Amino acid sequence: MEMTDLLRKVPLFSELDERELASIAALASSIDICKKSIVVQEADPGDSMYVILSGEVKVSTYSVDGREVVLALLGKGSFFGEMSLLDEQPRSANVTTMQDSTFANIRRRDLVPVLMEQPAIALKLLTEVAARLRKTSRVLERISSMDVSHRLYAYLVDHCLRFSQPDQDGRYNTVLPTHQLLADQLSTSRETISRAISQLKKDGILVQGERRGNMLVDVEALEERLDDI
Repeated sequence: MEMTDLLRKVPLFSELDERELASIAALASSIDICKKSIVVQEADPGDSMYVILSGEVKVSTYSVDGREVVLALLGKGSFFGEMSLLDEQPRSANVTTMQDSTFANIRRRDLVPVLMEQPAIALKLLTEVAARLRKTSRVLERISSMDVSHRLYAYLVDHCLRFSQPDQDGRYNTVLPTHQLLADQLSTSRETISRAISQLKKDGILVQGERRGNMLVDVEALEERLDDI
């Protein structure tokens, strides 16, 4: 499949017209990276952005005590590296592949002239960056003001609404991250997450799906618990 067709499916570029899309595709090079590989490293110079054409990555940093803090899990259609591309500052986090992945790599020196000539592309990029900053603010608010259980409820609701659709019974069929990855994102321990997940299963809010790894989630019940805060 040509790069233009691949990028057309990416939300960041989906609203561009054919001329704008072609100008971006002409700049992109395809890169294949195997599972558990570092794509970018925190504090390294940043001179390009990456669009995930297939696979999944983990965005993380480390706390002062050496504990890994997972900031986000990104899948097909997402992008990263845009901050360094815009401000020429070092990378702000580590990005590691969670599975074999393919990326479109776009270098800053090639993209900036296109952004200057076609403001619609720049506006779309900035809109996506702003959305991420808003999400980060919500995450920080939850961590500072909610207990672990309610952090988990909020995470599950957001995850389901972003990555799945409700079935005829209103439950969302989705694949959740491992308990360790959930703990790393919610600033707690794996054991605490395991206990909270077990309780949600006992309450019937989480039900094992037919396929291995799939979970049926009662989002409405989780939202009701969040409303009780």
